[in-house]
Amino acid sequence: MRRELTHEEKVWQQNLRRIWDIKKRELKLTQESAGVAMGITQGAVGQYLNGVIPLNASSIMRFAKVLQVSEAEICPTLFTPPPNPSMESQVQDAIPSYTLQKIHPWDSGTDLEDDEVEVPLFMEVELSAGSGMTHVVESNGPKIRFSKSTMRRASVEPAAAACCFATGDSMGAVVPDGACVGVDTAYTKIIDGEIYAIEHGGLLRIKYLFRLPNGGVRIRSENREEYPDEDLYGDSLKDFRIIGFVFWISALRTRRN
Repeated sequence: MRRELTHEEKVWQQNLRRIWDIKKRELKLTQESAGVAMGITQGAVGQYLNGVIPLNASSIMRFAKVLQVSEAEICPTLFTPPPNPSMESQVQDAIPSYTLQKIHPWDSGTDLEDDEVEVPLFMEVELSAGSGMTHVVESNGPKIRFSKSTMRRASVEPAAAACCFATGDSMGAVVPDGACVGVDTAYTKIIDGEIYAIEHGGLLRIKYLFRLPNGGVRIRSENREEYPDEDLYGDSLKDFRIIGFVFWISALRTRRN
């Protein structure tokens, strides 16, 4: 069953619709051409525009690129709007002074705050044979903490959440190599063009998914030049399983000497 959009998601959708109605004439866009540019179906474009499926950071970035606007114009709560140079001199004196505070470290022995939950981080993914098929067996490692409010915003039950690391460059800058992703294992319904954790051929993969006619599934990478689409039908779906919807992506950036 499709969940209703939160108040915040409705605001994002309304912003997107308003920008779309203005820019589509200027840029000569159709839902079909926008879908091709974004790597999703025409139907998915319409569903985003009409609020049938909720926008997330990935879809907002793709719409912003096609519509030639900043992400903040669609979703100011997730993206910081760029500064206005003409206003910079006027507001310079009004900018408050901030002091960076030290981060308070915590470990597995630190008590949880009232508004926190712990989500398992799967440090290893092992392959095991069962019922004649290969399946992923997660080996629990440390925990990652989320605020309960974050989980509510993502509509994820903490008990159904899990985290793991992505490897490789197939998802480009959207899910960079080494990124940690949060997965809602309770949501396995395919929303065209959304990101999922899947088990395919005994491997844990992070990919875009699309529905195809006759029960087929299309697996798509962000880096489509090196990793072409994979269409699964019939027997090829036997070693395919959706682990869950990716609701959170975090990447650690390291300095280059």
